[in-house]
Amino acid sequence: MPQDDLDLAHARTDPAALSLMHWATEPRHDDITTRVQSAIAAKATLENAKDMIAAYHDVTIPQAGRLLTDHAARHCTSLVDTAPAMVNRTVPPSLILDASAAT
Repeated sequence: MPQDDLDLAHARTDPAALSLMHWATEPRHDDITTRVQSAIAAKATLENAKDMIAAYHDVTIPQAGRLLTDHAARHCTSLVDTAPAMVNRTVPPSLILDASAAT
Protein backbone atom coordinates (compact mmCIF):
# COMPACT_ATOMS: atom_id res chain seq x y z
CA MET A 1 0.00 0.00 0.00
CA PRO A 2 1.19 3.50 -0.66
CA GLN A 3 2.24 5.45 2.44
CA ASP A 4 -0.60 7.98 2.02
CA ASP A 5 -3.19 5.16 2.15
CA LEU A 6 -1.51 3.68 5.23
CA ASP A 7 -1.56 7.07 6.97
CA LEU A 8 -5.24 7.53 6.12
CA ALA A 9 -6.11 4.04 7.37
CA HIS A 10 -4.18 4.63 10.57
CA ALA A 11 -5.90 7.99 11.09
CA ARG A 12 -9.30 6.32 10.76
CA THR A 13 -8.56 3.30 12.93
CA ASP A 14 -7.26 5.21 15.95
CA PRO A 15 -10.58 6.92 16.79
CA ALA A 16 -12.47 3.69 16.10
CA ALA A 17 -10.17 1.74 18.42
CA LEU A 18 -10.54 4.36 21.17
CA SER A 19 -14.31 4.29 20.84
CA LEU A 20 -14.39 0.51 21.11
CA MET A 21 -12.12 0.55 24.16
CA HIS A 22 -14.44 2.96 25.98
CA TRP A 23 -17.66 1.30 24.88
CA ALA A 24 -19.06 -0.98 27.61
CA THR A 25 -20.03 -4.35 26.18
CA GLU A 26 -22.43 -5.07 29.03
CA PRO A 27 -24.47 -2.72 31.18
CA ARG A 28 -22.97 -2.04 34.56
CA HIS A 29 -24.38 -4.08 37.43
CA ASP A 30 -25.60 -1.04 39.32
CA ASP A 31 -27.46 0.21 36.23
CA ILE A 32 -29.39 -3.05 35.98
CA THR A 33 -30.09 -3.08 39.70
CA THR A 34 -31.35 0.49 39.61
CA ARG A 35 -33.63 -0.23 36.65
CA VAL A 36 -35.08 -3.35 38.28
CA GLN A 37 -35.65 -1.55 41.58
CA SER A 38 -37.35 1.32 39.76
CA ALA A 39 -39.61 -1.09 37.87
CA ILE A 40 -40.57 -2.90 41.08
CA ALA A 41 -41.31 0.38 42.86
CA ALA A 42 -43.43 1.62 39.94
CA LYS A 43 -45.37 -1.66 39.88
CA ALA A 44 -45.99 -1.47 43.64
CA THR A 45 -47.21 2.13 43.32
CA LEU A 46 -49.54 1.15 40.48
CA GLU A 47 -50.98 -1.73 42.53
CA ASN A 48 -51.51 0.58 45.53
CA ALA A 49 -53.31 3.10 43.33
CA LYS A 50 -55.56 0.37 41.90
CA ASP A 51 -56.32 -0.87 45.44
CA MET A 52 -57.27 2.65 46.52
CA ILE A 53 -59.58 3.11 43.51
CA ALA A 54 -61.14 -0.31 44.00
CA ALA A 55 -61.90 0.44 47.63
CA TYR A 56 -63.22 3.95 46.94
CA HIS A 57 -65.44 3.02 43.99
CA ASP A 58 -66.29 -0.51 45.23
CA VAL A 59 -65.04 -2.15 42.02
CA THR A 60 -62.70 -5.05 41.26
CA ILE A 61 -58.95 -4.55 40.87
CA PRO A 62 -59.12 -5.04 37.07
CA GLN A 63 -61.92 -2.47 36.85
CA ALA A 64 -59.87 -0.09 39.00
CA GLY A 65 -56.95 -0.56 36.62
CA ARG A 66 -59.16 0.38 33.69
CA LEU A 67 -60.49 3.43 35.55
CA LEU A 68 -56.95 4.56 36.27
CA THR A 69 -55.85 3.97 32.68
CA ASP A 70 -58.89 5.83 31.32
CA HIS A 71 -58.24 8.74 33.66
CA ALA A 72 -54.59 8.95 32.58
CA ALA A 73 -55.60 8.85 28.91
CA ARG A 74 -58.26 11.54 29.34
CA HIS A 75 -55.74 13.82 31.02
CA CYS A 76 -52.90 12.98 28.61
CA THR A 77 -50.66 11.67 31.38
CA SER A 78 -48.91 8.36 31.84
CA LEU A 79 -49.64 5.78 34.50
CA VAL A 80 -46.11 6.40 35.78
CA ASP A 81 -47.28 9.92 36.71
CA THR A 82 -50.90 9.18 37.57
CA ALA A 83 -50.41 6.28 39.99
CA PRO A 84 -47.97 8.12 42.31
CA ALA A 85 -50.27 11.16 42.27
CA MET A 86 -53.08 8.90 43.47
CA VAL A 87 -50.97 7.22 46.16
CA ASN A 88 -49.55 10.57 47.35
CA ARG A 89 -53.10 11.95 47.45
CA THR A 90 -52.38 14.68 44.91
CA VAL A 91 -55.23 13.20 42.85
CA PRO A 92 -58.15 12.11 45.03
CA PRO A 93 -59.86 8.79 44.22
CA SER A 94 -63.10 10.68 43.57
CA LEU A 95 -61.54 12.16 40.40
CA ILE A 96 -60.86 8.72 38.93
CA LEU A 97 -64.08 8.01 37.09
CA ASP A 98 -64.80 6.14 33.91
CA ALA A 99 -65.74 8.18 30.86
CA SER A 100 -69.43 7.25 31.05
CA ALA A 101 -69.72 8.43 34.65
CA ALA A 102 -67.95 11.69 33.86
CA THR A 103 -70.41 12.66 31.13
